[in-house]
Amino acid sequence: MRLLVPTNWDPGLIAPLSQVKADIEIYGVLPTSMIGAGGSGPDIPQMTRNQAEEYIELVHSAGLKFDYLLNAPSMSNMEWAENTHRELLEYIEWISKIGVDSVTVTIPYLLELIKRQFPRLKVRVSTIAHVNSVARAELFELLGADSITLDSNINRDFRLLQAIRNTVKCELSVLTNNLCLYQCPWEDYHHDSLGHASQTYNPLNGSYMDYCVLSCTIDRLCKTSQVIKSRWIRPEDIYAYEDIGIDLFKLSGRSMSTERILTAAAAYASRHYRGNLYDILNVLSPKTGFANPASPGRQNSAMVPPKVYIDNQALEGFIDFFRKQDCLSGCSHCNYCQKIADKVMQFDPNEVNEYVTMLSTSLGILSSSWMFNVKVV
Repeated sequence: MRLLVPTNWDPGLIAPLSQVKADIEIYGVLPTSMIGAGGSGPDIPQMTRNQAEEYIELVHSAGLKFDYLLNAPSMSNMEWAENTHRELLEYIEWISKIGVDSVTVTIPYLLELIKRQFPRLKVRVSTIAHVNSVARAELFELLGADSITLDSNINRDFRLLQAIRNTVKCELSVLTNNLCLYQCPWEDYHHDSLGHASQTYNPLNGSYMDYCVLSCTIDRLCKTSQVIKSRWIRPEDIYAYEDIGIDLFKLSGRSMSTERILTAAAAYASRHYRGNLYDILNVLSPKTGFANPASPGRQNSAMVPPKVYIDNQALEGFIDFFRKQDCLSGCSHCNYCQKIADKVMQFDPNEVNEYVTMLSTSLGILSSSWMFNVKVV
Protein backbone atom coordinates (compact mmCIF):
# COMPACT_ATOMS: atom_id res chain seq x y z
CA MET A 1 0.00 0.00 0.00
CA ARG A 2 1.09 3.56 -0.76
CA LEU A 3 0.05 6.40 1.57
CA LEU A 4 0.43 10.16 1.19
CA VAL A 5 0.45 11.54 4.73
CA PRO A 6 0.19 15.19 5.87
CA THR A 7 2.82 16.86 8.00
CA ASN A 8 2.25 19.51 10.65
CA TRP A 9 6.05 20.08 10.47
CA ASP A 10 6.67 18.17 13.69
CA PRO A 11 10.02 16.33 13.37
CA GLY A 12 8.52 13.74 15.73
CA LEU A 13 6.32 12.51 12.87
CA ILE A 14 9.13 11.30 10.68
CA ALA A 15 10.64 8.34 12.54
CA PRO A 16 7.27 6.74 13.44
CA LEU A 17 6.02 7.15 9.86
CA SER A 18 9.15 5.44 8.55
CA GLN A 19 8.18 2.41 10.65
CA VAL A 20 4.64 2.16 9.26
CA LYS A 21 4.26 -0.90 7.05
CA ALA A 22 3.44 1.01 3.87
CA ASP A 23 5.16 3.01 1.16
CA ILE A 24 4.92 6.46 2.78
CA GLU A 25 5.20 9.90 1.23
CA ILE A 26 4.78 13.08 3.28
CA TYR A 27 3.23 16.32 2.04
CA GLY A 28 3.18 19.85 3.36
CA VAL A 29 3.71 23.54 2.60
CA LEU A 30 4.96 26.67 4.29
CA PRO A 31 2.12 28.62 5.95
CA THR A 32 2.49 31.46 3.45
CA SER A 33 3.96 31.72 -0.04
CA MET A 34 3.31 33.62 -3.24
CA ILE A 35 1.30 30.70 -4.65
CA GLY A 36 -0.49 29.68 -1.47
CA ALA A 37 -2.32 26.47 -0.69
CA GLY A 38 -5.97 25.49 -0.73
CA GLY A 39 -6.09 23.75 2.63
CA SER A 40 -6.13 24.68 6.29
CA GLY A 41 -3.81 27.55 7.10
CA PRO A 42 -4.36 29.25 10.48
CA ASP A 43 -3.31 26.22 12.53
CA ILE A 44 -0.16 25.41 10.55
CA PRO A 45 3.04 26.24 12.49
CA GLN A 46 5.15 29.13 11.24
CA MET A 47 8.15 27.78 9.32
CA THR A 48 11.07 29.42 7.56
CA ARG A 49 12.57 28.17 4.32
CA ASN A 50 15.68 27.02 6.16
CA GLN A 51 13.57 25.03 8.63
CA ALA A 52 11.64 23.48 5.75
CA GLU A 53 14.90 22.47 4.04
CA GLU A 54 16.12 20.79 7.23
CA TYR A 55 12.80 19.02 7.66
CA ILE A 56 12.82 17.68 4.10
CA GLU A 57 16.38 16.44 4.63
CA LEU A 58 15.12 14.51 7.67
CA VAL A 59 12.29 13.05 5.59
CA HIS A 60 14.74 11.84 2.94
CA SER A 61 17.19 10.49 5.53
CA ALA A 62 14.32 8.33 6.85
CA GLY A 63 13.80 6.89 3.37
CA LEU A 64 10.59 8.83 2.70
CA LYS A 65 9.60 11.18 -0.10
CA PHE A 66 8.18 14.71 0.14
CA ASP A 67 5.37 16.31 -1.85
CA TYR A 68 5.09 20.12 -1.73
CA LEU A 69 1.70 21.80 -2.09
CA LEU A 70 1.22 24.55 -4.67
CA ASN A 71 -2.51 24.00 -4.80
CA ALA A 72 -4.28 27.31 -4.23
CA PRO A 73 -7.11 27.53 -6.79
CA SER A 74 -6.09 31.03 -7.94
CA MET A 75 -3.08 33.35 -7.86
CA SER A 76 -5.15 36.48 -8.54
CA ASN A 77 -3.41 36.68 -11.94
CA MET A 78 0.00 37.26 -10.31
CA GLU A 79 1.37 34.61 -12.65
CA TRP A 80 0.87 36.99 -15.58
CA ALA A 81 2.81 39.99 -14.22
CA GLU A 82 6.54 40.05 -15.04
CA ASN A 83 7.87 40.71 -11.53
CA THR A 84 5.68 38.17 -9.76
CA HIS A 85 6.19 35.66 -12.58
CA ARG A 86 9.93 35.84 -11.99
CA GLU A 87 9.31 35.31 -8.28
CA LEU A 88 7.11 32.34 -9.14
CA LEU A 89 9.94 30.74 -11.10
CA GLU A 90 12.42 31.44 -8.31
CA TYR A 91 10.08 29.85 -5.78
CA ILE A 92 9.65 26.67 -7.82
CA GLU A 93 13.39 26.60 -8.45
CA TRP A 94 13.97 26.66 -4.69
CA ILE A 95 11.49 23.80 -4.23
CA SER A 96 13.29 21.74 -6.85
CA LYS A 97 16.74 22.64 -5.50
CA ILE A 98 16.02 21.43 -1.95
CA GLY A 99 15.13 17.98 -3.25
CA VAL A 100 11.32 17.98 -3.10
CA ASP A 101 10.18 14.87 -4.99
CA SER A 102 6.82 16.08 -6.28
CA VAL A 103 4.46 19.03 -6.17
CA THR A 104 0.67 19.20 -6.09
CA VAL A 105 -1.07 21.88 -8.16
CA THR A 106 -4.61 22.99 -8.92
CA ILE A 107 -3.99 25.58 -11.65
CA PRO A 108 -3.53 23.95 -15.10
CA TYR A 109 -1.00 26.61 -16.15
CA LEU A 110 1.27 25.71 -13.23
CA LEU A 111 1.14 22.09 -14.30
CA GLU A 112 2.33 22.94 -17.81
CA LEU A 113 4.94 25.42 -16.59
CA ILE A 114 6.49 22.99 -14.12
CA LYS A 115 6.55 20.07 -16.55
CA ARG A 116 8.27 22.25 -19.15
CA GLN A 117 10.78 24.14 -16.99
CA PHE A 118 11.29 21.83 -14.00
CA PRO A 119 11.04 18.33 -15.51
CA ARG A 120 12.69 16.70 -12.48
CA LEU A 121 9.59 17.33 -10.41
CA LYS A 122 6.70 14.90 -10.50
CA VAL A 123 3.42 16.86 -10.67
CA ARG A 124 0.20 15.81 -9.00
CA VAL A 125 -3.20 17.37 -9.63
CA SER A 126 -4.99 18.38 -6.43
CA THR A 127 -8.43 17.16 -5.45
CA ILE A 128 -9.29 20.89 -5.44
CA ALA A 129 -9.15 20.76 -9.26
CA HIS A 130 -12.34 18.64 -9.16
CA VAL A 131 -11.30 15.87 -11.49
CA ASN A 132 -14.71 14.20 -11.46
CA SER A 133 -15.15 12.89 -15.00
CA VAL A 134 -13.36 10.85 -17.63
CA ALA A 135 -13.04 13.93 -19.82
CA ARG A 136 -11.37 16.06 -17.14
CA ALA A 137 -8.98 13.27 -16.17
CA GLU A 138 -7.96 12.87 -19.82
CA LEU A 139 -7.34 16.60 -20.22
CA PHE A 140 -5.13 16.83 -17.13
CA GLU A 141 -3.17 13.80 -18.27
CA LEU A 142 -2.66 15.44 -21.67
CA LEU A 143 -1.31 18.54 -19.88
CA GLY A 144 1.36 16.31 -18.34
CA ALA A 145 -0.04 15.19 -14.98
CA ASP A 146 1.93 12.33 -13.45
CA SER A 147 -0.74 11.80 -10.81
CA ILE A 148 -4.32 12.90 -10.16
CA THR A 149 -6.03 13.06 -6.78
CA LEU A 150 -9.66 12.62 -7.74
CA ASP A 151 -12.48 14.85 -6.57
CA SER A 152 -13.49 13.36 -3.22
CA ASN A 153 -17.17 13.80 -4.14
CA ILE A 154 -16.84 10.78 -6.46
CA ASN A 155 -15.21 8.51 -3.86
CA ARG A 156 -18.28 6.26 -3.76
CA ASP A 157 -19.16 6.40 -7.45
CA PHE A 158 -17.47 3.12 -8.32
CA ARG A 159 -18.68 3.01 -11.90
CA LEU A 160 -17.11 6.40 -12.59
CA LEU A 161 -13.92 5.57 -10.71
CA GLN A 162 -13.49 2.44 -12.82
CA ALA A 163 -14.16 4.37 -16.04
CA ILE A 164 -11.48 6.93 -15.17
CA ARG A 165 -9.02 4.18 -14.26
CA ASN A 166 -9.70 2.44 -17.57
CA THR A 167 -9.07 5.66 -19.51
CA VAL A 168 -5.92 7.26 -18.07
CA LYS A 169 -2.52 5.73 -17.48
CA CYS A 170 -1.25 8.19 -14.85
CA GLU A 171 -1.27 7.50 -11.13
CA LEU A 172 -4.66 7.94 -9.42
CA SER A 173 -5.22 8.69 -5.76
CA VAL A 174 -8.21 9.25 -3.49
CA LEU A 175 -8.63 11.28 -0.32
CA THR A 176 -9.46 8.88 2.50
CA ASN A 177 -10.37 10.68 5.73
CA ASN A 178 -11.91 13.98 4.72
CA LEU A 179 -15.10 15.01 6.54
CA CYS A 180 -16.20 17.73 4.11
CA LEU A 181 -19.89 17.67 3.23
CA TYR A 182 -20.89 15.69 0.16
CA GLN A 183 -21.35 18.18 -2.71
CA CYS A 184 -20.60 20.99 -0.27
CA PRO A 185 -21.86 24.39 -1.50
CA TRP A 186 -19.11 26.17 0.46
CA GLU A 187 -16.24 24.03 -0.85
CA ASP A 188 -14.96 26.21 -3.70
CA TYR A 189 -15.30 29.41 -1.71
CA HIS A 190 -13.50 27.81 1.22
CA HIS A 191 -10.52 26.67 -0.85
CA ASP A 192 -10.36 30.03 -2.58
CA SER A 193 -10.47 31.90 0.74
CA LEU A 194 -7.70 29.76 2.22
CA GLY A 195 -5.65 30.07 -0.95
CA HIS A 196 -5.70 33.86 -0.84
CA ALA A 197 -5.18 33.96 2.95
CA SER A 198 -1.98 31.91 2.57
CA GLN A 199 -0.52 34.11 -0.19
CA THR A 200 2.18 36.64 0.69
CA TYR A 201 0.65 39.20 -1.69
CA ASN A 202 -2.72 39.13 0.06
CA PRO A 203 -3.66 42.80 0.64
CA LEU A 204 -5.41 41.82 3.90
CA ASN A 205 -2.25 40.16 5.26
CA GLY A 206 -3.88 36.77 5.58
CA SER A 207 -7.07 37.93 7.28
CA TYR A 208 -9.51 35.05 7.10
CA MET A 209 -12.93 34.28 8.54
CA ASP A 210 -14.21 30.77 9.22
CA TYR A 211 -17.54 31.45 7.55
CA CYS A 212 -17.40 28.25 5.49
CA VAL A 213 -16.40 26.01 8.40
CA LEU A 214 -19.03 27.62 10.64
CA SER A 215 -21.68 26.88 8.04
CA CYS A 216 -20.75 23.30 7.24
CA THR A 217 -20.20 22.38 10.92
CA ILE A 218 -23.70 23.56 11.81
CA ASP A 219 -25.15 21.56 8.92
CA ARG A 220 -23.19 18.44 9.83
CA LEU A 221 -24.18 18.52 13.51
CA CYS A 222 -27.85 19.34 12.84
CA LYS A 223 -28.21 16.65 10.16
CA THR A 224 -26.32 13.56 11.23
CA SER A 225 -26.82 11.95 7.82
CA GLN A 226 -24.28 14.49 6.50
CA VAL A 227 -21.53 12.79 8.51
CA ILE A 228 -22.26 9.51 6.74
CA LYS A 229 -22.74 11.12 3.32
CA SER A 230 -19.28 12.67 3.60
CA ARG A 231 -16.98 10.74 1.26
CA TRP A 232 -14.50 9.31 3.78
CA ILE A 233 -13.18 5.80 3.22
CA ARG A 234 -12.87 3.31 6.06
CA PRO A 235 -9.49 1.59 6.43
CA GLU A 236 -11.32 -1.73 6.02
CA ASP A 237 -12.72 -0.64 2.64
CA ILE A 238 -9.40 0.22 0.99
CA TYR A 239 -9.59 -3.09 -0.88
CA ALA A 240 -12.58 -1.84 -2.91
CA TYR A 241 -10.40 0.92 -4.36
CA GLU A 242 -7.35 -1.28 -4.87
CA ASP A 243 -9.58 -3.64 -6.87
CA ILE A 244 -10.39 -0.74 -9.22
CA GLY A 245 -6.72 0.13 -9.59
CA ILE A 246 -6.34 3.18 -7.35
CA ASP A 247 -2.60 3.60 -6.75
CA LEU A 248 -2.29 5.96 -3.80
CA PHE A 249 -4.32 6.80 -0.69
CA LYS A 250 -4.04 10.35 0.63
CA LEU A 251 -4.79 11.36 4.21
CA SER A 252 -5.92 14.92 4.87
CA GLY A 253 -5.18 16.85 8.05
CA ARG A 254 -2.15 19.16 7.99
CA SER A 255 -3.50 20.89 11.10
CA MET A 256 -4.11 17.65 13.02
CA SER A 257 -2.01 16.71 16.02
CA THR A 258 0.97 14.41 15.55
CA GLU A 259 -0.78 11.67 17.51
CA ARG A 260 -3.88 11.89 15.31
CA ILE A 261 -1.86 11.82 12.08
CA LEU A 262 0.11 8.76 13.24
CA THR A 263 -3.04 6.99 14.38
CA ALA A 264 -4.71 7.59 11.01
CA ALA A 265 -1.63 6.48 9.05
CA ALA A 266 -1.34 3.26 11.07
CA ALA A 267 -5.05 2.54 10.65
CA TYR A 268 -5.00 2.87 6.86
CA ALA A 269 -1.72 1.01 6.51
CA SER A 270 -3.13 -1.93 8.47
CA ARG A 271 -6.56 -1.65 6.77
CA HIS A 272 -8.14 -1.89 10.20
CA TYR A 273 -9.28 0.42 12.97
CA ARG A 274 -11.13 -0.60 16.08
CA GLY A 275 -13.02 2.15 17.87
CA ASN A 276 -14.21 5.64 17.01
CA LEU A 277 -13.86 6.37 13.29
CA TYR A 278 -14.18 10.08 14.12
CA ASP A 279 -10.72 9.91 15.72
CA ILE A 280 -8.98 9.36 12.37
CA LEU A 281 -11.08 11.74 10.28
CA ASN A 282 -9.94 15.28 9.52
CA VAL A 283 -12.52 17.26 11.49
CA LEU A 284 -12.24 21.01 10.98
CA SER A 285 -13.32 23.02 14.02
CA PRO A 286 -14.24 26.66 13.39
CA LYS A 287 -12.67 29.49 15.29
CA THR A 288 -15.47 31.39 17.03
CA GLY A 289 -15.98 34.46 19.14
CA PHE A 290 -15.14 38.06 18.26
CA ALA A 291 -13.19 40.49 20.42
CA ASN A 292 -15.32 43.41 19.27
CA PRO A 293 -17.53 44.23 16.28
CA ALA A 294 -14.81 46.27 14.62
CA SER A 295 -12.08 43.60 14.71
CA PRO A 296 -12.31 41.45 11.57
CA GLY A 297 -9.95 38.52 11.56
CA ARG A 298 -9.47 38.42 15.33
CA GLN A 299 -11.05 35.19 16.37
CA ASN A 300 -10.57 32.74 19.22
CA SER A 301 -11.80 29.32 20.22
CA ALA A 302 -14.76 29.89 22.51
CA MET A 303 -15.85 26.32 23.15
CA VAL A 304 -14.55 22.78 22.77
CA PRO A 305 -16.43 20.91 19.99
CA PRO A 306 -18.86 18.21 21.15
CA LYS A 307 -17.64 14.64 21.32
CA VAL A 308 -18.93 12.46 18.49
CA TYR A 309 -18.54 8.68 18.37
CA ILE A 310 -18.83 6.64 15.16
CA ASP A 311 -18.72 2.89 15.78
CA ASN A 312 -16.38 1.73 13.01
CA GLN A 313 -17.12 -1.96 13.59
CA ALA A 314 -20.85 -1.32 13.07
CA LEU A 315 -20.03 -0.03 9.57
CA GLU A 316 -18.94 -3.43 8.30
CA GLY A 317 -20.39 -3.94 4.81
CA PHE A 318 -21.44 -0.29 4.66
CA ILE A 319 -19.62 0.35 1.36
CA ASP A 320 -21.47 -2.37 -0.55
CA PHE A 321 -24.60 -0.21 -0.88
CA PHE A 322 -22.72 2.34 -2.97
CA ARG A 323 -21.64 -0.18 -5.58
CA LYS A 324 -25.13 0.00 -7.06
CA GLN A 325 -26.42 3.39 -5.89
CA ASP A 326 -26.39 6.60 -7.96
CA CYS A 327 -26.00 9.15 -5.17
CA LEU A 328 -25.75 12.15 -7.47
CA SER A 329 -29.31 11.74 -8.74
CA GLY A 330 -30.83 9.58 -6.03
CA CYS A 331 -29.86 11.29 -2.78
CA SER A 332 -33.14 13.17 -2.32
CA HIS A 333 -35.26 10.00 -2.10
CA CYS A 334 -32.82 7.73 -0.29
CA ASN A 335 -32.65 7.37 3.50
CA TYR A 336 -29.69 4.99 3.70
CA CYS A 337 -27.20 7.43 5.25
CA GLN A 338 -29.67 8.57 7.89
CA LYS A 339 -30.38 4.96 8.87
CA ILE A 340 -26.65 4.33 9.17
CA ALA A 341 -26.15 7.51 11.21
CA ASP A 342 -28.90 6.43 13.64
CA LYS A 343 -27.17 3.07 14.00
CA VAL A 344 -23.50 4.02 14.40
CA MET A 345 -23.35 7.57 15.80
CA GLN A 346 -23.43 8.61 19.46
CA PHE A 347 -23.25 12.10 20.96
CA ASP A 348 -24.71 14.22 23.74
CA PRO A 349 -27.66 16.18 22.20
CA ASN A 350 -27.42 18.93 24.81
CA GLU A 351 -23.71 19.35 24.14
CA VAL A 352 -24.36 19.53 20.40
CA ASN A 353 -27.24 21.98 20.76
CA GLU A 354 -25.16 24.30 22.93
CA TYR A 355 -22.31 24.23 20.44
CA VAL A 356 -24.58 24.78 17.42
CA THR A 357 -26.22 27.74 19.18
CA MET A 358 -22.81 29.31 19.71
CA LEU A 359 -21.81 28.72 16.08
CA SER A 360 -25.13 30.11 14.83
CA THR A 361 -24.55 33.28 16.86
CA SER A 362 -21.11 33.67 15.34
CA LEU A 363 -22.49 33.08 11.85
CA GLY A 364 -25.14 35.72 12.51
CA ILE A 365 -22.40 38.21 13.40
CA LEU A 366 -20.86 37.60 9.99
CA SER A 367 -24.04 37.63 7.89
CA SER A 368 -25.45 40.73 9.63
CA SER A 369 -22.24 42.77 9.12
CA TRP A 370 -22.41 43.63 12.84
CA MET A 371 -18.72 42.84 13.17
CA PHE A 372 -17.92 45.83 10.90
CA ASN A 373 -20.19 48.26 12.79
CA VAL A 374 -22.27 48.56 9.64
CA LYS A 375 -25.96 49.31 10.10
CA VAL A 376 -28.29 48.27 7.32
CA VAL A 377 -31.13 50.73 6.80
